[in-house]
Amino acid sequence: MNIGGLVGALLPVFFVLALGYLAGKRSTFDPDQAAGLSKLALGFALPASLFVGMTEIPRELLLKQGRLVLALILAHVGLFLVAWFLLRRLKPLQGPASIIWALMLATSATPVFGIAVLQPLLGDTSAGTVGLVALAINLVVPAAIILLEMGSSVSGVGPAASSSHRAQVLSGLKSGLKSPLLWGPVLGIAVVLAGLRMPNDIASCFEMIGSATSGVAVFTVGLTLAAHAFHLSKAVLLGTLGRVTVQTAVLFALLHLLHVQSPFAREALVCCSFPLATIVVLLAAKYKAMEAESASALLLSTLSLVASVPIIIAVSR
Repeated sequence: MNIGGLVGALLPVFFVLALGYLAGKRSTFDPDQAAGLSKLALGFALPASLFVGMTEIPRELLLKQGRLVLALILAHVGLFLVAWFLLRRLKPLQGPASIIWALMLATSATPVFGIAVLQPLLGDTSAGTVGLVALAINLVVPAAIILLEMGSSVSGVGPAASSSHRAQVLSGLKSGLKSPLLWGPVLGIAVVLAGLRMPNDIASCFEMIGSATSGVAVFTVGLTLAAHAFHLSKAVLLGTLGRVTVQTAVLFALLHLLHVQSPFAREALVCCSFPLATIVVLLAAKYKAMEAESASALLLSTLSLVASVPIIIAVSR
């Protein structure tokens, strides 16, 4: 990894991020418009990009990724459940705060930054890696929403409360199953496993909308950062440090324990060191838990890309 290559990969990211931040500070986009941009990036452009990226993986190579997928699921879903179980025992983090913290540790902004950062540094396999990681992330988010919804009505008792809890569980599952970020890579995997070849004309249709992914997604993160004041605290520092190190360490251990040999493994490690997912900030605001801390950790962990990416690439060689 040379300095020029790293700067060439990260400079456009921070430039677009700064544009989004300035646009947010000048109120160029109102909250509804910012939400629309986010839906464009994460609901349309990125799923299309992940779908095409997965279809370009050779079938024989994809069939060998079983252990890597297992490691990613354990490093996301497993880490989330373990972190939540432990954190909820701490008095200051009881309730929704423990769920937000666990989500911060177990999910990353890989769907936002993945292709933009990885492709210039590590090549064309990055889209496949982002697809697999996004798949694991989208198994975590519905579980977090279910726990948050159940926690918000924890005071309810009796049959009505039980019925409400069932409705919240079903709502969380429905939200996860409807996510295009889940179905984009899943359908791409299905196409490859079925031995089908995507016609160039069809692939170019998905690639056109997919090309908007990096710019729009990173710009939207800038808008999110501008909407929240930055407060440096012990919680923010610990949250940021945990976000960029804990999941990477867990996945690193799992890759060795499961004897994973995959061209996607190093890229997956880099993904796990990415900033916290913007969904964490949105959920923190919705459920009134760790709002300032999550927003500040988003900014600090985004800035940490300058250090975390080259360190992880160097260590994982």
